[in-house]
Amino acid sequence: MKTCNLLLAGLLLVLGFAVAASAMDKDEAAHGPTVYVPESTSPALVVGQDCTQPIVISSLPYHVLGQTTCGMGNSYANTCLGLYDGGEDIIYRLDLTAEATIDIRMNPYTSGYTGILLDDNCPPDVSGCIAFNTGSGGIRSILNKTLAAGSYYIMVDTWPTPNCIPQFALDITAAVPPPANDVCTGAIDLQSFESNSFQVDLCTGYTDNYNAGGTTGCTGYTSAGIDATYKIYLQVGENFTVSVQGTHDSAIWLVTDCANAAATCVAGADDTVGGQIETFSYAAAASGWYYLIVDGYSGCGLATVTIDAPVANEYQQWGGVKAMFK
Repeated sequence: MKTCNLLLAGLLLVLGFAVAASAMDKDEAAHGPTVYVPESTSPALVVGQDCTQPIVISSLPYHVLGQTTCGMGNSYANTCLGLYDGGEDIIYRLDLTAEATIDIRMNPYTSGYTGILLDDNCPPDVSGCIAFNTGSGGIRSILNKTLAAGSYYIMVDTWPTPNCIPQFALDITAAVPPPANDVCTGAIDLQSFESNSFQVDLCTGYTDNYNAGGTTGCTGYTSAGIDATYKIYLQVGENFTVSVQGTHDSAIWLVTDCANAAATCVAGADDTVGGQIETFSYAAAASGWYYLIVDGYSGCGLATVTIDAPVANEYQQWGGVKAMFK
């Protein structure tokens, strides 16, 4: 009987791994095996090591460089960060004397797997945190959060390996109104640019408004990153090629109706990871306005966008115009 139970347990374990593998998201597929850092059992000796001695933030704006989780130990490994709380972590306490709407940004300066959470409890909740953000590259951000007066906790952590973040910056500021092209009603016409290449810093006030739809969508993944919108009028049959290279894990997708973005996506790309190039080409199936969403799998960063598209009032493509001046 004992042998049968062991065999059954082994079979269930294998099946569990199979289910987990089939449900892997993009970061899980790229990360590889998880190695948890043992949880800290000794009393906190360093400020920021745990909830009893957090780093206190008593006024805003708050900007600090040279932060690290290395040497802090793994104090909390059962939080809303999921896989991203297995490394060494650091705790901050934000004290607000009045209601405030804030932006929190953590720049890890690396492409490691990092996470940040905001909660009104410490230790942080296993589920139901006020907000959290995780990803394999770029800035981790929690934006446009309105908080009542009181104390809140911020935890920065990693999904090991690596086991810790060697250096990061933390910024907490009053939220600013997003740029007009944060949503499609303010989308910038690509044909108004004087060049076929431009940059957009998605960490400067933009928010997450559009989701590419996951495995059934046109990029094959969700797009939980911060996004910006652009538009272009294409005649039927005209070709549009676009690429993006972001400091984060960027994505691009093209839709015909922003109110139903995922369902009307006609082309998209999210095949690589942070720092690499995403690209797609599309031949317009019908004449009309198309909306380009510059996005990311997670987080935000500086994105360089390059297009080859019909130039307004011309029978040329941007690529052809550029070639004339070589």
